[in-house]
Amino acid sequence: MSISNINQEALEFFNKNGFPHQKNEFWRHTNLKKFQSLKFSKSNSFDYPKADIDNFYSLDIPTITIVNGKIISSPKSKEIDLLSNKLQDCSNIIYDSFSIQDSESAANNPFLVLNAAYFSDGIYLKMNQNFDNVLIRIISNSSSKKIESSYSRIYIDVDKNSDSKIFLHHIGLKQDASYYKNNVLSVNTNQNSNVSILNIHEESSKSYSMNNIILNQSRDSNIKQSSIYLSSGFMRTDIKNNLNGKGSSSLIDGLFLGKDNQFIDNNIIINHNIEKTYSKVLYKGILDDRSHAVFNGLVNVPFKSKEINSDQKNHNILLSKSAKINSNPKLKISCDDVKCSHGSTIGNLDSDALFYLRSRGIDLIKSKKILLNSFINEIVDNIPFDSISHYIKSRIDALT
Repeated sequence: MSISNINQEALEFFNKNGFPHQKNEFWRHTNLKKFQSLKFSKSNSFDYPKADIDNFYSLDIPTITIVNGKIISSPKSKEIDLLSNKLQDCSNIIYDSFSIQDSESAANNPFLVLNAAYFSDGIYLKMNQNFDNVLIRIISNSSSKKIESSYSRIYIDVDKNSDSKIFLHHIGLKQDASYYKNNVLSVNTNQNSNVSILNIHEESSKSYSMNNIILNQSRDSNIKQSSIYLSSGFMRTDIKNNLNGKGSSSLIDGLFLGKDNQFIDNNIIINHNIEKTYSKVLYKGILDDRSHAVFNGLVNVPFKSKEINSDQKNHNILLSKSAKINSNPKLKISCDDVKCSHGSTIGNLDSDALFYLRSRGIDLIKSKKILLNSFINEIVDNIPFDSISHYIKSRIDALT
């Protein structure tokens, strides 16, 4: 199976099905009319200021750099390869991550299909005891007045009995640049493996960023997937977590900061496909100005999937009367022997706590920062890289 075959199959599927209607519950609060009216051009520029980006944080681990969808640099390692080479090896697992087998699911996710239709190649990583940490920079550096488009595809296979950390930094170098980027990350865990994945998004205020994360887990494997949204334009992320092996567990958490007219849309589907599996979803949002966020969560427990433990929470703070959040955590349970919970909160900063801090001589701005930092610490303090945790806190402090 070649990439051109995958491109053709996906494009034919998209031309037949198109974009979903807003009556579709997965897209009820996501208006794609403006996006559909735009015209895109393919980027032909792949330069970036390496020295400036290297100073973002101190992290001495193997680094892969992708600029405008093109792989610019990668360390030499037998654990790293091009997806085109792996597809020629006829790996069924990798091919299945591209194929449109579930037509209903694909129709609900047009940007996953579009990525398969237009990507030209991607990165394959084998995480194991010899290669356990990696930084992947996905950079947009638009220099054109036109809206440039780019597609990146990353497939990660986590070896059995391994413990890995993966950091993906999505960067828009020019805050007023218009561009469209479409990213797909597929992770497959083998038995008794542990992997921590961190996605940080710092995109342009005029960007359109569509992200898909697909997590497939084997027996006794553990995944922690974190998404931090520091800046964006129009942003959507779809996460699909398939717990396929007994004893597998996942923690999916996220933090999003919205300001101006930013739109941030998070959709998380957890499939407990077998008994004795565990999942936790925790997303927190801080929204200011006229920003708008969406949280859709679905925990799916099919018949015969017994002894399931799942918790799903979304907590939000609105800093202005014009900010808006649509929060919809859901459970779909077809089995009795489960412990599943879900909930959502939307409110303002605690006025009593704010009054208490002010009465102790702390000014209003600093009092708000103290409360907001307390709100986010549950997410940020668990980030696996200390230097990245400090970087995120400094960026959040500047934004709030």
